[in-house]
Amino acid sequence: MASQQNTDRSTPHDHTWKDEIKDLMRGIGGAAIIGVPLVYTMEMWQVATTFNTTDILLLLCFGFTVCVGYNLFSGFRDGNGLTEAVKDAVEAVAIGVLLSTVLMALLGVIDSGTSLSETMSKIAVEAIPLAIGASVANTQFDGGQEDREASSDENPEAEETENRHKLLREIGIAAAGSVVFAASIAPTEEVALVAQRLSPLGLIAVAVFSLALSYGMIFIADFTGSEKRHKDAGILQSPLGETLLAYAVALAVSLAAVVFFHGVEIADSPFTVVALTVSLGLPAAIGGAAGRLIV
Repeated sequence: MASQQNTDRSTPHDHTWKDEIKDLMRGIGGAAIIGVPLVYTMEMWQVATTFNTTDILLLLCFGFTVCVGYNLFSGFRDGNGLTEAVKDAVEAVAIGVLLSTVLMALLGVIDSGTSLSETMSKIAVEAIPLAIGASVANTQFDGGQEDREASSDENPEAEETENRHKLLREIGIAAAGSVVFAASIAPTEEVALVAQRLSPLGLIAVAVFSLALSYGMIFIADFTGSEKRHKDAGILQSPLGETLLAYAVALAVSLAAVVFFHGVEIADSPFTVVALTVSLGLPAAIGGAAGRLIV
């Protein structure tokens, strides 16, 4: 009986070329839906021109890490474990780079007159949200997600493994959602304008509101999966613990975006960095909550 069950269970090696094409198109579709609006954002083009080679590599590494974390739960190909997550992340980044190149060439953002360094910078900046979109594609559009969840619920061993890795996946999912929401806002001047108007008390108010809104979206609004989240064990998986952890992730994403897009030196102006991070942390926290709601 066990042998029969193992035979019936699909594996990543069962993929045919038709499945590969379907997976690829799902990844491209997810990338387009989430990332294409950023391709039309002039601030993204402008900030890319300020990046050097190190900045580009750091940005790609950050995006790749977020994709790996998200794919540990569900990427655009149904796989198992860290190896498959890394493989899917590589393919997601490749999709992001390819789609970014094609779109910006079609729109005239890059052409034969654009320098190589500027071209690479623009492609890298736009490729990250596209890659994250490709990673999110399976959760958004794959009709087999519910079947896999049901299978996990019926298998105690699989459920135990799922719980063991839940914390890491939550961090990856929250980071992915935060990046998607914050990336379209981070390069704009409005973030700096909002930060300039915030007093220390105002910063605290924004932070508290961000936490309250994130908590309400996940644990009070009664979206799908909220009941299961209330039953999760562990300090960091309790409602308050998960909310604080997700907000910390959102702030980390916001800080990275502030340093990259606004070029602020943390040591030179700590309050400015805090103000920028907290103001950007609000949409980032909403994005993190949205990402956790999806899965």
